[in-house]
Amino acid sequence: RKNNKVSLLDEIVDRVNRWHLRPYSQRYYDHLEKRKTLPIWHQKHYFINTLRNNQTLIVVGEPGSGKTTQIPQFVLEAVDLGSADGKKFMVGCTQPRSVAAMSVSRRVAEEMDVTIGEQVGYSVRFDDRTSAITVLKYLTDGMLLREAMTDPLLKRYKVIILDEAHERTLATDVLFGLLKQVLKKRPDLKLVVIGDTFEAEKFQGYFIGAPLMKVPERLHPVEIFYTQEPERDYLEAAI
Repeated sequence: RKNNKVSLLDEIVDRVNRWHLRPYSQRYYDHLEKRKTLPIWHQKHYFINTLRNNQTLIVVGEPGSGKTTQIPQFVLEAVDLGSADGKKFMVGCTQPRSVAAMSVSRRVAEEMDVTIGEQVGYSVRFDDRTSAITVLKYLTDGMLLREAMTDPLLKRYKVIILDEAHERTLATDVLFGLLKQVLKKRPDLKLVVIGDTFEAEKFQGYFIGAPLMKVPERLHPVEIFYTQEPERDYLEAAI
């Protein structure tokens, strides 16, 4: 009977959202089924274990593998955002562009079954949708750089994720140098660098000793569409 009570309790806990202590909606389970089809989902446990045992982790893979939406959620499972003195930390995920930061944050909020601007938020120029209970914040690399000017050690963050790092924007390149120094002063801070496969060696060369995780490719279906009638100007039609 004791085992039955334990299993029943586990089942109840699994159905309750840890972020607001309410039952998961049907939308959450619909998103969960789609998440499980992403290539990166099959490396979830490997990612979590590797991050727990390393301060820096490099993740590379092709577009469409789920890196941008899933890795921040994996990070939330991997680390404890609390501290002995009761302080609460956040996970920050940078994007090169404002539109990406806003759209991805909304998508992840839906997948986590929370309200945008509360547990999951974003911070871009002239628009901040975060709150005192935000645990995951998407922001442009420029905004994180601006935060570092007033908080050089980025004390509010437990994990920093540099997404789309292969684009090598000026702000991201500056953050590389800044974070390398911050990691030395803050052993409790972790860094995840996400980029395309062809930049893997450069990232590993800069962050010496950082393990590399490669996400398998996702095969996208290729379709051929024909025009209904001959085109007079193929260049104009292509544009």
